[in-house]
Amino acid sequence: MNDGEGKRVSWVELYLDLIFVLAVGELAHLIVDEPEMRSVWIALGLFFTLWWTWIGFSVLYNRFGVDKAPQRLLFLAGSVPTGVAAVAIAPASTGDVTVFALSLAATRVVLAIANGWGGAWREVLRGRITIAYGISIALFVVSIWVPEPLRYVLWALAIAQESGALLHEDRKATRRMRETRSFKELVPANPQEAIDSHHFAERFGLFLIILLGEVVVEAGQAAANAHVDSFDGWGALVAAMILAAALWWLYFDAAAEVNLKVLELSGGSPTMARAIFAVGHMLPSFSLLLVASGVGLLLEEDPPRIAYWLPCIAIGMYLLSTRVFMVTTNRAGRAARLVLLVAIFQLGRLHETLSPHPYLWLLAALAVTCAALAWRTGDRQEDEDVAAYIGRE
Repeated sequence: MNDGEGKRVSWVELYLDLIFVLAVGELAHLIVDEPEMRSVWIALGLFFTLWWTWIGFSVLYNRFGVDKAPQRLLFLAGSVPTGVAAVAIAPASTGDVTVFALSLAATRVVLAIANGWGGAWREVLRGRITIAYGISIALFVVSIWVPEPLRYVLWALAIAQESGALLHEDRKATRRMRETRSFKELVPANPQEAIDSHHFAERFGLFLIILLGEVVVEAGQAAANAHVDSFDGWGALVAAMILAAALWWLYFDAAAEVNLKVLELSGGSPTMARAIFAVGHMLPSFSLLLVASGVGLLLEEDPPRIAYWLPCIAIGMYLLSTRVFMVTTNRAGRAARLVLLVAIFQLGRLHETLSPHPYLWLLAALAVTCAALAWRTGDRQEDEDVAAYIGRE
């Protein structure tokens, strides 16, 4: 994804990602251990808070990172409360949020210090971000004594105001871009606010790799726990691996490059970075988490009904949210893709007619088909994808 231009992902960022691997695994286990819709909604809420915590570190290094000892120490310090928050997911899912909320508050203390380090808080941008994290710290701490559901409203307010400080959304500029179909409307006037396109695209690509890895991990663990010793069982494991590979192809063959190009054309606009990465990648990321949970359940000895619905709905959401699957200049092709997409969302109805292992093969086959349909070739198709993106924003 990176051809040598722009900032590269640092080693300390990759180490911090290991902590989020732990969090992703805990969220997947939450759904697998209690396979019901309530668990899915709880996982989504917890994922949302952890997602923006991760984005805080990504934006910090993207704009101000120099990969020197003081900043490395701050990132490593931030990994400690983040890791505690990951382990605290289980009690938080049952309503005991004290450790989880305090850990998120402590993480934001580190982020506030890192953004305001060395008097940088006096600058307009870094001062705005530091203040926003200070407000978030207070809201997360206070939420410990606030009953549900108001507690989660405080969390949402904390994230909303800090995300606005990190990546402000200029609605007027976005409207002008749609009218003129020119990304120049979004170029930030202050160069300090600009996002390094290559680094940002690479960070989110690496996070999707983590989530795709969770699909493989859940499949492997479920197969091992079920003591696979038949051709059918090993075949289902292979199907799960093929499914993960097809989902990888759907993003990295086309969507990743289109997203990078759009952000580059906007001059690293924080508004565009927020739209296509910080917000735009949240749904496909959570979709992969649901795919991992569904695959893990399907490989168990007696999977529940929800095991059929989770992966098909998640694959449908992934196709919609990554956009490239529906991008085509052929009307008949678009109609056929729409029909296929609707059919994927309905596959859960097959729980009464298909056993889990053949169902996994069906999911894998459809994912491969979608990847083949979305396969783009040449710069002309990429330009069409970008034009379609502008039209859909």
